Amino acid sequence: MRLIGLYVPVIKALTVAMIATLLGLMIVEVVMRYVFLSSLIWAEEACRYLLIWSSFLAAVLAYERGELANVELFRQRLPEKARLMVMIAGNALCIAFLAVLVWYGSIFASRVGGQPIPAMRFLLGDLFGPDFPLPSMFWVYISLPLGMALLAIRMSVDLVRTATLLLKGGETGTGAQGA
Repeated sequence: MRLIGLYVPVIKALTVAMIATLLGLMIVEVVMRYVFLSSLIWAEEACRYLLIWSSFLAAVLAYERGELANVELFRQRLPEKARLMVMIAGNALCIAFLAVLVWYGSIFASRVGGQPIPAMRFLLGDLFGPDFPLPSMFWVYISLPLGMALLAIRMSVDLVRTATLLLKGGETGTGAQGA
């Protein structure tokens, strides 16, 4: 459980770095395009991939802060033990769904991820020649299973905490998503 103390700040730092890079690239691209009437071939594609990665990592941060969609009207009207059981069932269902996304996302990434990233052909292929190993689309496609695995790990921590509360007969804490 202590690893969560490191887990979330590392994800936050990665997400902030990706968004800062994305913002910087977008500013450079706008200036290049409208001031210098030239464009970076790879910037738009890099921004797209940074947005994909940062979105899946930010899902963990949104869960941590309780900012994911959450229907509490029904749950708030339940007695404490029933509320804890509903929270456990909800987290278990979400974790199962995330496991399916991780499984099939990994299969998809490994099957179709071998193609090179298109903009890298222009950037690295021209610089280093056609035999230079180019980054593949695998690194884009693997963002979904990795992001969902990180979210499932974080939800599993809340599942264990909530189950512990239920077994001890305790009150609901103030953790992520009400757990």
